[in-house]
Amino acid sequence: MVKTEEKQGKKDQSLEAENQLLKSHVSTLEDHVTVLETELENKAVEVEHWKNLYLSATHRLYGKKSEAAIASQLTLFDEAETENIAEVLECVAEDEQVTEQRVKTVTRRLNKSRILTVDANTPIVEVIHEGEAPLCHCGSMMERSGYFTRDAIAVIPASKAIVRHSTAQYKCPCCLGDEGESQTLTVTEEDPSLLKGTICEPSLLATIVADKMAYGLPLYRQESRFKSMGVELSRQAMSGWMMSASTSLKPLKAALERSVREYPLWNVDETALQVLRIEGEDEPKQCFMAVRTTTAKDFTKGPVIFDYLRRRTNSSISDLLGDYSYAVQSDGLSGYATAAKSGSFTHLGCHVHARRKFADILKVQKNNALAKEVLTLYATFFHHEGELLERQRSKDPLGEDEYLAVRRKILGKDLAAIHDWLIRYKKVAIAKSPIFGAIDYCLKRWEQLNAFLDIPYATSGNNDAENAIRPFVLARKGFLFAQTPQGAEASALYFSLTESCKAMGINVQSYLTHLFAKAGSCKSDADWDAMVPGKADLSWVDEYQNLLSGAKADPLRTEPYILRGKRY
Repeated sequence: MVKTEEKQGKKDQSLEAENQLLKSHVSTLEDHVTVLETELENKAVEVEHWKNLYLSATHRLYGKKSEAAIASQLTLFDEAETENIAEVLECVAEDEQVTEQRVKTVTRRLNKSRILTVDANTPIVEVIHEGEAPLCHCGSMMERSGYFTRDAIAVIPASKAIVRHSTAQYKCPCCLGDEGESQTLTVTEEDPSLLKGTICEPSLLATIVADKMAYGLPLYRQESRFKSMGVELSRQAMSGWMMSASTSLKPLKAALERSVREYPLWNVDETALQVLRIEGEDEPKQCFMAVRTTTAKDFTKGPVIFDYLRRRTNSSISDLLGDYSYAVQSDGLSGYATAAKSGSFTHLGCHVHARRKFADILKVQKNNALAKEVLTLYATFFHHEGELLERQRSKDPLGEDEYLAVRRKILGKDLAAIHDWLIRYKKVAIAKSPIFGAIDYCLKRWEQLNAFLDIPYATSGNNDAENAIRPFVLARKGFLFAQTPQGAEASALYFSLTESCKAMGINVQSYLTHLFAKAGSCKSDADWDAMVPGKADLSWVDEYQNLLSGAKADPLRTEPYILRGKRY
């Protein structure tokens, strides 16, 4: 009797185990059926989506062109090349002055003076540049003998003014020769402006660059705006000043590089840029513009730096990062992961980028239940992270160790829920389907995606870099491509300066005015380091802008002003 009961018990246990196994198989099959039903249900939606895209593209191709469509056909930066460098090779003499331009097969001589006529009622301001009397070669102290005067045009909001620069000149009283002898030595105080000799005032070029790079106003529209103010400034002249200044500012790019390497966190991103003319290449090349944003340990933002990359390869990414030894956060580009293996930096992934894979599915398949599920999990995760960041950036933040512990405890649960979901649905997702690809992307990079948990001043996303590169991406819709690498590098420098100012809360116009007015006096690395956004002393700029705003016209003048200066 006992043996019969034992046999019956074992049989019941076996049946129970089989039932549990069958239930597990049924659950798996149900999940698989759910995925299949979701995929089939949204096929019709996907077909409709591509049909609409085709119809929309056809309409844009053959329909009436809007003003924006016409504008997008213009190469509006590099306008600095379209108007100044494209199909133009400048011949530079030993004195570094442009002496001629060769346009295709035609060579024409350049007028060394750039002439601008401004009406007589234009307000005029006089700026006196006093300096210290220099020592003559004979050993005597020189005495001021007069002033060297240069007029330049400045544009202030909705107005214009002439700035008359009077720079002190000195003569040595001990070197005065007899009448008829040319022994008199005259020294003029050095002009610190990058634009010395031209009719362009630093504040004018600052306006041109800020409007173009920071606010997306192309040069042809600025040309129209200036014309309405009575100032005939061509886009060729504006682009020439921009290119000339960018050439002089090359040491500033090195100073920016030194500055960004002081920060413990970089957010990096890159975008494509077509360059038409590259030496040694017969056809246009797909090049890239890379951006690095910086963050300090107290979450404050540092300089932003753009770099023109000929190619986006593992070696070019490694060269860009160099010997940087802190944290680098990027999207899923494999070049950064490869660079991390040989480099000394910590590589962080981007959960925002990972989430976007599922969001893109939902754009096409609006009723995809699986994508909605994981996006809900991510919404909870980002909500909790936002609350923690708000607390940490307040006046009473937690200590680093305490913040890391609290963040791991709260966000760890959310990340575990996301990970469990990914594991569960990868088993049943259709191979090579969009949902499978999104799940596989996350799981392959899961450790990298969660590396931010060990760094208190890092976040889960790469938004800083994406936000910084967005103005370039939007501007590219207008200029479409760069003519030459030189123009791409000039773009990179100006975008670096304007985006750095925006990130650090610095007035772009004020900073650029200071830069163009003072950078000509930089001699050493220390001088250039002091010109980097955040380190430059802008205390004098407000007073200078007030001086321009208070300019008044000469009531006795009836003839127009004729401003003369170098071309670029």
